Amino acid sequence: MECLNAIKVRSRSFIRCYRVLAIESSCDDACVTLLDRFSMRESPRVVDELKKTLDSTSRGGVVPAEAARHNSKNISVLANEAIARNGWNAPDTRPDLVCATRGPGMLGSLSAGYQLALGLAVAWQVPIVGVNHMLGHLLMARLSTNGNHPSFPFLSLLVSGGHTICVLSHSLTEHEILVNTVDIAAGDALDKCGRELGFKGNMIGKEMDKFLDDHREEWGQPAELELKEPMLNESHRKDVMSYSFASFISQLRRSINKYHGGNIPEDDATRARMAYQLETAIFQHMITKIKLAIRKRGLSIDEFVCSGGVASNLMLRRMLKKQLKPLGITRFYFPDPQHCTDNATMIGWTGIELYEKGYTTDLCTTITRKWPIDELLDLYGWVKKQPEK
Repeated sequence: MECLNAIKVRSRSFIRCYRVLAIESSCDDACVTLLDRFSMRESPRVVDELKKTLDSTSRGGVVPAEAARHNSKNISVLANEAIARNGWNAPDTRPDLVCATRGPGMLGSLSAGYQLALGLAVAWQVPIVGVNHMLGHLLMARLSTNGNHPSFPFLSLLVSGGHTICVLSHSLTEHEILVNTVDIAAGDALDKCGRELGFKGNMIGKEMDKFLDDHREEWGQPAELELKEPMLNESHRKDVMSYSFASFISQLRRSINKYHGGNIPEDDATRARMAYQLETAIFQHMITKIKLAIRKRGLSIDEFVCSGGVASNLMLRRMLKKQLKPLGITRFYFPDPQHCTDNATMIGWTGIELYEKGYTTDLCTTITRKWPIDELLDLYGWVKKQPEK
């Protein structure tokens, strides 16, 4: 193992080879990952990943109080399981760094994971890094096993059930939001539209994707659905660098009322055609605004990252590549599907990147419901230490 033993772990000095425990609990997923930073020249090894998701199928969506209870009951159990079964529970094997989501997210859920992380950092006398959840998604593509990863600056689309933003990343800690949503996130709109079409499950948008994959013969066929892309036609909203996804739900409802008497279409072909048109319209709205941002800002960027839960959608990936390549973007990065949804690996990797730039988090800190990615270092509690030479 390549390791600089002269740089001591327990003295809180800047270190180069170490073990990491990462925790993510911002919503309805309790996640724990163990990472081994065995070499500075290679990506860390993912030693173990554990995840337990709250089943909200019967609720039709995540209930914050239930998500908080879910994380409180499970996050400590998962951490203990990962540490014990990998033998990271002895003085010479225990983690040297703890990373945990500090925000944004649901306060009850965040608290369960972050308080555990603080307690472990105190007990083990090791540093802690409180990680921005959105930054975790954005940087996940930089954790690469083949050396193929984006370098700063790069452009990103972070698209999930909670956020949809187009971000220009100048450096690890400098991020500029170019396009944000004025109402709901794209993933939320996909879930709500899927529910209107009769899809059920814990992740309705994903269930709709599976259904569409089984009915490819209906893709592109005429559908009884009238959709207009928002933020285009009205004079005061033309060329506005903002997203708006709520209107897709109301447009779908109007079409169901008009063509189907307010009832969910019963035949699969009709539902597949409507679902396909909805998905492509929502994805096109994202891409339209990305193209607008590139044009209005005169950006010359050749690397693009798409991350977040919706980033696993293959249709979205194809549309991004087809429409952004003519604008000079030649390299596209998408995390593995298992790392598109919330996970602790992205929190651990982001914590590593911050830690190796000298950033840790003070023990007096607490969680935050809102934490814009373009205000990353504005939140109190950062401790900056220069690497030792």
